[in-house]
Amino acid sequence: MKSLLLTASLLIAAFSGQAYAHGDHGAVSDRGAKSIAARAVQKMTVRDFGYKAGQLDESWKVISQDKVTVKESGAGFYVIEVGNAASDEKVYVKVLESGVIEDAAKNYPF
Repeated sequence: MKSLLLTASLLIAAFSGQAYAHGDHGAVSDRGAKSIAARAVQKMTVRDFGYKAGQLDESWKVISQDKVTVKESGAGFYVIEVGNAASDEKVYVKVLESGVIEDAAKNYPF
């Protein structure tokens, strides 16, 4: 009987925690937008995701946090400037407050 209660308790604890992981997380902050943009630029070295910037070369795989800045913010979006550590190139990523990337381009404004 004790093992049945222990098993039931463990199952309830395991499955109840998952509900919190998928709830509404609210709007993305500027810090979150910078993180999303940096990760997106790194992924753009693997393939072309259909953004204006296209596929980026291997030098974009390493991104220094001091090269990621908020260029503009407005109602519902951030434009994040991501600089290449190996050159003066920059990519501008428009991140919506929902965390979705609307576009990425090598020129600003879009």
